[in-house]
Amino acid sequence: MKSDSNKTFSELMQSNCVMVNGGSGVLVDAMTQDYSYVLTAAHTINEKAAGNIVTDHKGNKLEVLGVFFAPKVGDAKPLDSAILKVNYQPHVAQRYFKASSLSQQANLTLVGFPGTERKSSDPIKHWDGHSSSVVDELIVFTIDGIPGKDIIQGMSGGGVYHIAEGYPYLVGVEFRMDATHQDQQHGRVQCFSLVRFDEIIAAHASAPMVPAHLECFSRMSEMIFAFNVIDQANVHHLKLELSRFADLLIASGMPPPYEIMRQYDLQLLVDAKRPGDLKSRELWVAYLEFLVICALMDNVGVADANYIKRIERKRRLLYTSDGANWISRLEELLKSARKMLDKEGTVIVASPDAASSLLPPGFLLERVINNIAVVPSGGPFSIDEVESSIYTSFKLTHLEGLRKSCVVDSEFEYHDVPPGVEQLRLLRNKLDEIIK
Repeated sequence: MKSDSNKTFSELMQSNCVMVNGGSGVLVDAMTQDYSYVLTAAHTINEKAAGNIVTDHKGNKLEVLGVFFAPKVGDAKPLDSAILKVNYQPHVAQRYFKASSLSQQANLTLVGFPGTERKSSDPIKHWDGHSSSVVDELIVFTIDGIPGKDIIQGMSGGGVYHIAEGYPYLVGVEFRMDATHQDQQHGRVQCFSLVRFDEIIAAHASAPMVPAHLECFSRMSEMIFAFNVIDQANVHHLKLELSRFADLLIASGMPPPYEIMRQYDLQLLVDAKRPGDLKSRELWVAYLEFLVICALMDNVGVADANYIKRIERKRRLLYTSDGANWISRLEELLKSARKMLDKEGTVIVASPDAASSLLPPGFLLERVINNIAVVPSGGPFSIDEVESSIYTSFKLTHLEGLRKSCVVDSEFEYHDVPPGVEQLRLLRNKLDEIIK
């Protein structure tokens, strides 16, 4: 099967499209490997799981494990949205886009199985158009060519995508034409945003939907160790070896990102006031790189949950989406280190600060540690010698700074070293000079 990066927009959207009885649906993954979800319109499905027939884009039938309908609120009619829980589908790779962030007339694409095409050799159709309005998580989508209901019939429950940053992002699910009278049902459809499906999942106390990059670190193995060198040929073999090592660690029991997120939650972040950072792809690319570095330094071939637990008091990665100079937050970082690490522990910061320094200046560290010792109610005083030695023992560095110091500034050294183990040993030696 092609990797996600090699698939066209249409192939990516089509691979997650399913037929749900007389309607359509869209596959998404959950924060579990016990099942996946099909988002669809409620009017397309039966209340009993066994009464539903779900077929993927290749014609394979999926086992339906459960049915979740939108909760009834007061006297209002339940929303025409529902979720089918199906047997786990490992190929699902969705990225999501907030409906509230869509610009006026943003590009949209509806993907589904129209009834008129189901017996053809090309049963999945893509209808392009633009958003006309987004109000209270309801998207009105104007379809190019103004197709009538007879042409759209069967696409209810189909996924609606927005193409941005070179990728199709799932933004909602179509459920009806945007008109009450049949003679007006041309070219405009209504779609629920993903928020409505999050509500269904929460009401049924089921596992949350998960972006593809949180499902497995293999989704990000091609993105790690982006060395900004003069000549990529100098580090080509090093990157290959690091990628192979990462793949080995992933295959040897590395837990999926969502399990690590569930375990450590806000402890992964510099700034707990930015909880949205927890689902950031950049965080998890950095975390995979962090685990590869740790395993390389410890000379181990397994980075499973037990290994991560063993090193949690020794090394931690902290992420922030703030691009400001990381050293300006030394006090926060030191206080976090004091809570999370034993003496001589290491904090590696990851952030968008591409010009980050490798280490904070010693005099600045000393000044910040002295500031930490000030108790507002009692005035300045010196912390005891034991406590001071703990703070001064911590090692703080930046992931980009490590890349620069250990590889970018030494790229020609790697060119002169035989590829394979020798290059990894050179990298480990350079890391050992900075962190333990």
